Amino acid sequence: MVKPTKIQESIERLMNSRFETYGVNCPNCGTPLLRPKTVDSVTGRKLAGACPGVITYTENGQLRRKKCGYTEPVAQRTIPTATELTTVAHRNDALGYLRTYSVTSSSDVMRHRFKNYMATDEPERRVLVRCQQIAKQIADGKTVHSLLIGKTGRGKTHLAMGMLYAVLAQTGYKTTKQVTKNGETKTVYVSWKALFIDWHELIELQKQSFKDDTLKRQVNKILFEIKQADVVVLDDFGSERDTEYSQDLVDRFWRDRENKTVIVTTNLDGKGLENRYGARTLSRMKNYGVGNGVAFSAIKDYRGEV
Repeated sequence: MVKPTKIQESIERLMNSRFETYGVNCPNCGTPLLRPKTVDSVTGRKLAGACPGVITYTENGQLRRKKCGYTEPVAQRTIPTATELTTVAHRNDALGYLRTYSVTSSSDVMRHRFKNYMATDEPERRVLVRCQQIAKQIADGKTVHSLLIGKTGRGKTHLAMGMLYAVLAQTGYKTTKQVTKNGETKTVYVSWKALFIDWHELIELQKQSFKDDTLKRQVNKILFEIKQADVVVLDDFGSERDTEYSQDLVDRFWRDRENKTVIVTTNLDGKGLENRYGARTLSRMKNYGVGNGVAFSAIKDYRGEV
């Protein structure tokens, strides 16, 4: 009987004999794209690439994996310049960080972009434009606490992720950082650290971690990265049951993010947030929040449509 490792080696040799990498990485998961070593028999040009990668995500508190499935558009240019390669490197780092430390209830959230948000009426167009404006402020280096407020099913999560991806794309997936070496301080470019945190899912993960040391280490790492990240999307804030435990996590989050960019989606308005979490937490949320709220009250519930 052939050992699995031998089978894997045989498959790898076969793949290497027929496919090649070419300096382009998957925009969804960062895995190097593969393309056939042969050329198109009609055009004489190299064929488009495809992603062999696997996406890891959290669903109902469990880590799951699935094939990425991205395929490169046929007309896409596949010979990157040096500048494009640098951008690809930053993009790989930023998207890799986002995938590794985000907490989601479904991997579908990672597909949300401004370009696939369907603005079919004037209220939807207004919130889209407003979110684009706020994303531009963040990309320009401004610290922002942006609250996207409205009932369930109005597209808040979609636009929050659209904001995050827009910030990454507009900045070439890089931001600046002050580094001191040998007594000299200079500004360097580093890849963005951006996270998506499903608030309810994070609370459930932490509850489960009380009886699972491996999961506890994972959750502690996520909480550490929440503090370190440049921008965090906090999704569905206020959806959890009101317990002393959840209040402690709220306090920790807003202490860590008080002076860092956060994009929040919530069903609660300002008064509801204050009643739920207290004046101190609301005060921290209001830091950098003036003029950065987006109301979805005029948006219809698209989830209810069939």
